[in-house]
Amino acid sequence: MKDYELDEQAIDNNGVYSNVADGDGDIANVDTSSESIIGEGDILEDSSNKDLIDEDKIYEKMIGEDLIGEYNIHDDMLSDELVEDAFEDGKSNELKISPKAVLIKCGNGIKSHKKMVFAAIAVCLAGAVGVSALSFAKAKGEEVEAVPAATEQIIKQDLSKSIAVNGTIASSASYSLFSEVTDVTVSELNVSVGDRVKAGDVIAVLDTTSLEKSLEIANKNLETTKEKNELDVDASKRSYSNATESASTQNERAKDDVDKAQDELNKSTNDMNTASKDVDTTKADSQSRDAAVTSAKDDVTNATNNANSKSDAATKTQKEYDNAVSALSDAQAQLDTAKANAQTAIDAAKTKVDTAQAAYDTALSDKNAAQSTYDTAKSAYDTAAAELEDLRSQKDSENPPEDIDTQISNKESDVATKKADMDTAKQTLDDKTSAYDTASSTLDSAKTELSNAQNSQELKDAQAKYDAALEAKNKAEQANDTAQTDSKNAQRDLESKQSALTEAQTAQSEAKSKQSEAQSKYDTAKSQTKTNQESLDKAKENQEDTKRSSDKSVADSADSVTSSKLSAESSELTAQQEVDKITAQIEKATITAPFDGVITVLDVKKGDTYKGGELALLQDDSGYKVSATVDQYDISDIYEGMKVTIKTDTTGDELMDGILTFVSPVPKATTASSSTNESAGASASTDYPIEVTITNPSDRLRIGMTAKLTIIQQEVTDALTVSESSVQIDDNGQPYVEVVTGTDADGNQTTQNISVSYGLKTDYYVQIIGDGISEGMEVKMPDLMTDTGSNEDAGDFTEGMY
Repeated sequence: MKDYELDEQAIDNNGVYSNVADGDGDIANVDTSSESIIGEGDILEDSSNKDLIDEDKIYEKMIGEDLIGEYNIHDDMLSDELVEDAFEDGKSNELKISPKAVLIKCGNGIKSHKKMVFAAIAVCLAGAVGVSALSFAKAKGEEVEAVPAATEQIIKQDLSKSIAVNGTIASSASYSLFSEVTDVTVSELNVSVGDRVKAGDVIAVLDTTSLEKSLEIANKNLETTKEKNELDVDASKRSYSNATESASTQNERAKDDVDKAQDELNKSTNDMNTASKDVDTTKADSQSRDAAVTSAKDDVTNATNNANSKSDAATKTQKEYDNAVSALSDAQAQLDTAKANAQTAIDAAKTKVDTAQAAYDTALSDKNAAQSTYDTAKSAYDTAAAELEDLRSQKDSENPPEDIDTQISNKESDVATKKADMDTAKQTLDDKTSAYDTASSTLDSAKTELSNAQNSQELKDAQAKYDAALEAKNKAEQANDTAQTDSKNAQRDLESKQSALTEAQTAQSEAKSKQSEAQSKYDTAKSQTKTNQESLDKAKENQEDTKRSSDKSVADSADSVTSSKLSAESSELTAQQEVDKITAQIEKATITAPFDGVITVLDVKKGDTYKGGELALLQDDSGYKVSATVDQYDISDIYEGMKVTIKTDTTGDELMDGILTFVSPVPKATTASSSTNESAGASASTDYPIEVTITNPSDRLRIGMTAKLTIIQQEVTDALTVSESSVQIDDNGQPYVEVVTGTDADGNQTTQNISVSYGLKTDYYVQIIGDGISEGMEVKMPDLMTDTGSNEDAGDFTEGMY
């Protein structure tokens, strides 16, 4: 089948096809009034015929080349067999494919594809041929009858909204192997492209002969520099030592003079300070003694009052304790009596339980024996009765035994005997069962009586009263002990305060005498201190002059030492850096693998002169990711962490799971230009790079394969769904569905409008939520066009063709 391109004039404003240009430029004129709407190739036949589309020319091509999915007629909705049934047998209503639904889907597909396979045009015409003819008729002003509305069922299914993109399989990590050593020969190359290596494996070795010679020269230069520097530093240190020793001698002499003067001043100052402190101390002590006497008198008064108060409290608590002891004794007597009464009742109840248990056990044994006897008698009776019925049957047969009547008579006698035995056993069983029930009731009563005795209320009350009395006695005892101790302590405190008052009065007299003696000593020491201070000031002036002169000499010598050390460090550092630099270059001449992986690129061979750049590319293929791009229309709807499914050609229908692990904030062109300082506007690309980590990669994956990604934006399970075209909007803007409830007397459908709200929307299905809707309900799809309406639907279709 050829591909056909629609000319821009192929469809006029009324939706009528005027001409179609094939790939060779030939024009197939089409007149919609003709029986053959599109005659060339006999693709479409008479528009009134149910077989609008020839199976050999349309369906095999459309299904074989997967054209259904390309033009938005979802192949997950219509299987190959259902499509053929729908159009060949006129069963589109059974498949819930209304003309309007086909029109909309085809229209959308055509609008996004200027060039399409002509087979897809035929599918659209098959669903919308009535619309084209109707549009043509309306253009002539004729009235047309409405196309009957189709229905579809509310389906419960899982929905997902997704974005599909293509990408490339990449390793989870890659590393470009290179060396900073250049212009040297590749002496060893231990890998080839495709080799698998472990972390630490040597990939390549560069020739280091020239570097090793340079290192030998650099080490010799370093040793020479160190020896010369050592001599220079030693000489400057000797000069510094001489200057320091001379300064020390001069400063020591000046210091001795100052120390002597300072000692004399310190001695007189200490004497004066000591005397001053003695004056302050004796004065303060005298004042303190006065206050101590006053305080001691107040303490005696307070202690007397406290001792009297504590004595009264001790008398009161002793009386309360005696009363509590008496109450506890009474409660103990009541508790002993209650315990004795409870034990007597328990013993009597236990005797009744034992007697009743023995009677119960006997009755149970008798009942079981009677049951066994009855069961045996009943079994014997049932057997005899069955044998009697068998004999009677033999008698009615064609050849009964000669003594059949005698056998029947004997068996009837046997049955009567066994019936009497069974009745006797039944009566005995009933008697034993009654006796058993009486014994069981008696046992239950005895157990209840024992339980009541074990939980005697009299005993509980007596125990509670005893516990309360014991607690009260303990509290009273504790309070009394505390009060008695407090009283004794208060009496001892009073005696102590009286003794302290006597001692305070004696100390007050001694303090006043010491105060007068200290004042005299202070006046003498103050005069001597003034003289000694003048001598010290003169000695310090001489010391400062000496120190300034010696410090300058020492500082000059120290600066010389520092200068020689700095010069030595600088020259040694320069020499050492050269050694380190060459050593590092030698180490970097051996290139090793930083991790386990596979060599995918090798840009050198043994014997080459390495000029820099990438030696090899190592990739970690223990895990895989997919690199792809998403255009600006979808990038804002995805984010890291979304679930993704992955398919590849090599894995067929096998689905692999993945996680969206990277979403670039800028388009690919902007990201690339940032490293070259070029304007981001230099490229018109609006594709944003993304990465998907595969969580369960197939063993068949290889780096560089093409992968198809489905990014799951939203999912919902067990959703009630219809096609979006089946949801209508009322005058208030409220969505609703028109549910078929039955038929009226004339056979017309009756319907009910049920308000719904939208859930998840996909390209075709929409989730509906509302009270009263359920799976399997028939929903009426809106009429394609009415006889009083406009040709807006046809207009929409023609718009989709451009």
